Amino acid sequence: MSLCDARKFINQLSADFVMLSNKEERYLRISSRLREERKRLGLSQADLANALDISVRAYGGYEKAQVIAPLSVLVTLEDLGADTHYIVSGERSLSKLSPEDDQLLSAFRSATAEAQSAILAAATALSGAGTVGKKPKPAATQIFHGEVGQTITGDINAKQTFNFKK
Repeated sequence: MSLCDARKFINQLSADFVMLSNKEERYLRISSRLREERKRLGLSQADLANALDISVRAYGGYEKAQVIAPLSVLVTLEDLGADTHYIVSGERSLSKLSPEDDQLLSAFRSATAEAQSAILAAATALSGAGTVGKKPKPAATQIFHGEVGQTITGDINAKQTFNFKK
């Protein structure tokens, strides 16, 4: 084998490895979305394995990307209400959105950029998505002093009005 042939071989081997790595990453993302859709439907692995007429261990292999799920799994999932387009592509199918989700998405898309930022901030705060694994911050202790003997202390975290008139 000449040096030129060896370089071509190594380049091809490198390209094949990159292609294989990309496929493995895609399979991992698909298996993750498969698990996400199962949970969204409120099904356990045992429920889904039963619907597919396979063992729980076999189904678990699909979610761990140990085995590539056959097309029959996607067909059954779609029959159960899963968004199979999302499982495969990572993009939600609008036909699978609930009426509430569709209304929320439409309102979000028609909002200004500033309003979209505010909506995302509010949704993140309300869902607790930004606080997973984080300790909540302790509430600040507020102290208000009025005339002699008029002091209010405590963890005040809502809008309050205090009147210190005699």
